[in-house]
Amino acid sequence: MPFNLKFGDKTIHLAANGEIYNHNEIYERMSAQEGWDHARFSGSDCEVIAHAYAKYGGPEAAAKLDGMFAFVVFEEDGTDGSVKAFAARDPVGIKPLYYGRTSATSDPKDAGAYMFASELKALVGHVDPSTVVALPPGHYWTPETGMVCYYNPDWLRKDDYAPWEEDGHHVSDDEIREAFSKAVKKRMMADVDYGFFLSGGVDSCIVAHDLLPFYREERLKTFGDDRPVPTFTVGMENSPDVMAAKGMVEALGGSKHVQHNIRSFTPEEVFDLIPKIVYHMETYEAELIRSAIPNWLLAERAAQDVKMVLTGEGADELFAGYLYFSHAENPRQVQDELRRIYGMLGNINLHRTDRMTMAHGLEARVPFLDTEFTRLCMSVDPARKMVDEEAVATNSRGREKTLLRELFEGPNSNGHSIPRPILWRAKAMQCEGVGEDWVSILQRKISSLVTDAEMDEAHVTYPVNTPHTKEELYYRRIYDEHYHGMEHVVKLWEGGGRAMGAAWESSMYTREGLKDTNLLSHSLQQDRKYSTATSSSSVASGASSGLVGSTLAGRSSPLNNSGFSGRRRHLSSAAVKAAEDARRSALSSGYTDFEAWLTAGGDDRSLIKEGTGANKYHIQPKPIDPAHVFRGSCTGNPPTERGYDAAKKLYDNVLSNLHGEELDLALRDVFAEQRARVASMLDLPEGAEVILCPSGSDAEYIPLAIARALRSDAKITNGITQLREIGAGSAPAAIGQFFSTHAPLLGELPEDLEYLAGFEGIDGATISAREKDGSAVDASKEMDEFAERAFEHGAYPVLHGVFGGKTGLRDAKMPGSEDAGDKTLGVVDACQGRFSLDELKAWLAQDSVVLFTSSKFYQAPPFCGAVIVPPAIAEKLRNAPAPLPREMFGDDGLGAFVTDKELSRCLANWKPLLRNGDANNVGLALRWEAGLAGMEAVASTPAADRTAGAE
Repeated sequence: MPFNLKFGDKTIHLAANGEIYNHNEIYERMSAQEGWDHARFSGSDCEVIAHAYAKYGGPEAAAKLDGMFAFVVFEEDGTDGSVKAFAARDPVGIKPLYYGRTSATSDPKDAGAYMFASELKALVGHVDPSTVVALPPGHYWTPETGMVCYYNPDWLRKDDYAPWEEDGHHVSDDEIREAFSKAVKKRMMADVDYGFFLSGGVDSCIVAHDLLPFYREERLKTFGDDRPVPTFTVGMENSPDVMAAKGMVEALGGSKHVQHNIRSFTPEEVFDLIPKIVYHMETYEAELIRSAIPNWLLAERAAQDVKMVLTGEGADELFAGYLYFSHAENPRQVQDELRRIYGMLGNINLHRTDRMTMAHGLEARVPFLDTEFTRLCMSVDPARKMVDEEAVATNSRGREKTLLRELFEGPNSNGHSIPRPILWRAKAMQCEGVGEDWVSILQRKISSLVTDAEMDEAHVTYPVNTPHTKEELYYRRIYDEHYHGMEHVVKLWEGGGRAMGAAWESSMYTREGLKDTNLLSHSLQQDRKYSTATSSSSVASGASSGLVGSTLAGRSSPLNNSGFSGRRRHLSSAAVKAAEDARRSALSSGYTDFEAWLTAGGDDRSLIKEGTGANKYHIQPKPIDPAHVFRGSCTGNPPTERGYDAAKKLYDNVLSNLHGEELDLALRDVFAEQRARVASMLDLPEGAEVILCPSGSDAEYIPLAIARALRSDAKITNGITQLREIGAGSAPAAIGQFFSTHAPLLGELPEDLEYLAGFEGIDGATISAREKDGSAVDASKEMDEFAERAFEHGAYPVLHGVFGGKTGLRDAKMPGSEDAGDKTLGVVDACQGRFSLDELKAWLAQDSVVLFTSSKFYQAPPFCGAVIVPPAIAEKLRNAPAPLPREMFGDDGLGAFVTDKELSRCLANWKPLLRNGDANNVGLALRWEAGLAGMEAVASTPAADRTAGAE
């Protein structure tokens, strides 16, 4: 906003961008105490900058301002015609300011004029690009002094700052909460409609929690109404952020008090946004560009309704919120690291926030970065900000930002509290929170557009801040189209990642970590050398069978187990030994007998590691607050309190004192009851049956055996969709291959045992979920071609569709079974549990076999799988003999995964072939009891009260 104000002989020409929250206080002090008698010329808060400059001079004026700002003053002296220049930027860098010089003329005294702008794009074509400089946060500039730091408080300046060690010094929690409330109130100063960004993370939820009572009070005072406050969330459908934001809205009173707006997006639509985002962001820093994409969509949506928003930026820098702080060795390291990353805020988080909002004419305000609130937070003993490793190990509350969470556990003045699952939700990078795997889709698309030759020449083409990945190079190319010669202005993290500059060693937030989407989504893969964790080609152990290789080459990958040796193993006590080994590792870590049983009957992922007390998913078999359990796409939940209590009740009342035949008989009844409860919860049609099994990947073996029973005369070939977006074990299991170093009832596998006995001759193909450019593949056509090729070769095709992979991707059409399984067998992988009962009924009506787990959406601990057999298929299995060869039911076949007791009535002919004497699968029964507790809790909740994710 420009001003031209005359004060005596001096004229102040002011150009300012921002908001001055204490403008009234400055005016009052100047007029009441210091004799300033110049009247205001406008109602703008920024006008006070000119008055303060005229009264105090530039440096003192800048230091008195409380707000977000960037401004330039030209002071014209009417007596001698001289001109002075002064520029300043707010303490933390919320608002940007650049300057450069025009090209010098032939006059030796003319080095070029200074030009200032809030954005680089305004300087393009007007200044020499090599002269462009960003004014650092908390600095002022004059031609005579150059850049000078004016904001340099003790906590930021002094390396030995430690007031918490002084007698009598104490920053109370009440002081911090009061300072935050004041910070929020300041930022509600507005003459336009406003709302707030509600990401679903703890930071924005705290802003919402504190703001809502003030908002309602101001609405009533100013407008005489109680209109709901607008909130805005961005994310893929049912992503963690979206679900958490919905829960927060409900906690704040729902639609009565909050007008909630969600901007959903798909991975496919974001790629076309990148050129305009790089242009408006004026950077090529990869992490920043990635996180700016959802910010762009969010700001675009919010700008339709409001002109200003409050956000939760800055809390991580004050309360040690980034995950790599868990590796800090002592409080001093924490304090020093917070000072370091605070200094980068203007180049990273605030840069993104300002550019993405202002591109849509939207102003963003950040209460966490209020200077007084910041001073108090940085004067708290940093030991309170450290991650409590002991608390983490016992599933307690010792996660990142514990201090912040504890500060705002209580209710606001309206009596509303932040729900514990949201308040204690783990930190997620924005590119995770809005939907886990869209980043990898984006990266694959970019990878197809940047050649290896371009990467080889990157150091020559871009000698300044040389790109190290194809993603970085792609963004750099776009930046160079608009801002060639200004690449030096962009500030990057040392070493390519935020954590690289920390005093301690951390692999998080590094260039490698950020380009590896497995790290972003915390993917956990099996240790088996032929796991899908490596590549599709490693799944196939021999040459292609020729059935699918020529048909779907390029997009699909052949699977076969032609290398099976045919060797038999007889391990009479394998199941008992496997259970005892699993229990022993848990008992040695201090868990109870019940908790040890809860870990038995899984694979290498469920074993408790001595020394850590946790399994491969970094969780323990302990009861845990629901706040720490997420309805996720990964089988990585600890038990909820509800599930733990239900399982322990079963153990204490029924199973704990039984052995041998008595235990087997009890388990037979328990599994029968559990199957009936699953059928009831899912409202299965008459004749449909449920088979229980350890996991969704283990469940893959059951359709193969069913196929053998239905078509004993044919070769079995399995087509499976969504490679790399389904569980790592699904593809190997789809051809009868072991996929882990351990089997639930067999224990640790011999190195040379790669395939289940009796499953030889099965092959198939995997169909990728996405093209190389990241776009979704329509698997229907590929699956039809796969089936036709199978028919041509006289094979029986199993057609495996996926209803919700790790990123929520769903195949367009779920395969049914042709001729009730006589011609094809359709399998629907619905292991995520995110389907409606109507969808399930439709699949069963088309005779699809459905794979299901309760260990994801329904929050059971790992390894709770099931297979739902449709009525028509179940009827045929009742009348069919057990499939051949009989070895497939032995200890190193299906017997490594299930006993006779988990099978349903339609498989009565299979039961005598499976272990039924010493196969004490207690762990599975306990985990399913926990899972059923979650299913029944959802089923008993009225539909109107459920969130979208639970419906």
